[in-house]
Amino acid sequence: MGEWKHGEISYLKANRAACDLCGHPIARRYWAATTGGAERMFCSPEHEQLYETYWLPRYGRKVT
Repeated sequence: MGEWKHGEISYLKANRAACDLCGHPIARRYWAATTGGAERMFCSPEHEQLYETYWLPRYGRKVT
């Protein structure tokens, strides 16, 4: 289970955050959840669910 969080907005630092499932850029608000042993950022709770039910069983953990 995750929660909504707000990312930092700064004119000095570029925001390069992206959804861990679809890759869309995350501007301000994101869904943070611990899946696969690490905290991940998603653009919605539905993408967290897809990550757990589709991506992990099919492809395994994302190598970082």
